[in-house]
Amino acid sequence: MMKLALTSTLTLAAGLCFAQDCPWDLKTTPNPGGELILWGIHGISSTDIWSVGRTYVYPGPGDGSYNYIARWNGNEWTQIEAPQPSQLRDYQNLRDVLAISEDDAIAVGTYNPASGSSLAQSMRWDGSDWELMLSPVYSGGSGFNVIGRAGDDVWACGHKYSELPPPAASTYPMAARLNGDEWEVIFVPPLAETGGRSYNYIRAIDGAHEDDAWAGGVAQEVGTGFGPAAMMVKWDGSEWSQYDLTQTVKSTAFSSISAIDVISSDDAWAAGYDYDISRQVTIPLILHWDGNSWSNVPVPTFENSAELRGIAAVSSNEVYVAGTQPDANGYPYALIMRWDGSVWSVIPEQELTDYSTWFRAMTAVDGVVWAAGQSNGLSDGITQRLVDCAGCPADLNNDGVLDFFDVSIFVNSMPDFDQNGSFDFFDASAFLNAYSNGCP
Repeated sequence: MMKLALTSTLTLAAGLCFAQDCPWDLKTTPNPGGELILWGIHGISSTDIWSVGRTYVYPGPGDGSYNYIARWNGNEWTQIEAPQPSQLRDYQNLRDVLAISEDDAIAVGTYNPASGSSLAQSMRWDGSDWELMLSPVYSGGSGFNVIGRAGDDVWACGHKYSELPPPAASTYPMAARLNGDEWEVIFVPPLAETGGRSYNYIRAIDGAHEDDAWAGGVAQEVGTGFGPAAMMVKWDGSEWSQYDLTQTVKSTAFSSISAIDVISSDDAWAAGYDYDISRQVTIPLILHWDGNSWSNVPVPTFENSAELRGIAAVSSNEVYVAGTQPDANGYPYALIMRWDGSVWSVIPEQELTDYSTWFRAMTAVDGVVWAAGQSNGLSDGITQRLVDCAGCPADLNNDGVLDFFDVSIFVNSMPDFDQNGSFDFFDASAFLNAYSNGCP
């Protein structure tokens, strides 16, 4: 099992880069105090990104878990006030966010009402404030874990109390489609059907069209030895149906789908974790959809356990996944891998800024890739970002403008701009040519 100590959150971003070499750099989100985890990240442009999660404040008056929202404006993260639906109990947790336009975004999660089990929560940005929405209510509890789009349809997914008598599973998968400002819950068949303590959770959702979407998660049928096992369901425009992964994953006793990114109807990726029985370690799980079936794609072998929580596709030949790979003592550190169209490879540790990091989510906007999560080593929230600096290689400070500062960086750092192994006249010539070509 992975060990989690005192945590804060993070996002990663790309800093100084020459020619095609674009490293990741760190961008912190402000922390009002306590432990901070970023569970979701999404945006509409490189200057308009939302990230959500929860901050846990303790001990003393006001201790508890509170909704957290931050917004990126192209230069920095700013915390935005978030509604806290629980007035008498101290638990709120936003798990994901979907940016629709500059004046429209939706965040979803879970909270504790005044009494009873935890319930799903959702809220909407109207351009000036976040306002709570009506969310599905079930007497035995419910929760939203993820939000995504399939064409023009917006889906929020998670779990709900089945409201069925034994021996039915107590918790069913839940998928709710947005209709105006209301959620319409549409039945999702469970993978785990029987057992009073059995459960089904959806953790990922994405789609190509209104009649073509995938959702994934985990299910366990208590008493049968099945699960927790990776679960995948397909939306065809009229109903959800189970897709059998038993021959695709290595283990039906410890596996899960945590993230999905659909590029097209015949090109989609899913990420999560699986279990290597022979080595008795958790391993990254990456699946690919080719229009006919999901296949298990080989990944690098890790000495210890490793798992994935986020995925972001820039194109069919450039896909990223993120998670964590704990050290021998169980403490996490940053893990990001890249698909180049042929193989998956691990981003070298020296290219990342690691503060005992566990990434929880990813997104790609305008060629910029973001990873967000939590950290044991920083008090602020953490994100890391990879900028598409190949499109404007002379923009050495990645501010979108070619000016004196880029020239100053070149003169002072004397980079191997043409990547021939040395700094010489040809680097200066290549930089001047790139500078004169401007940014696209």
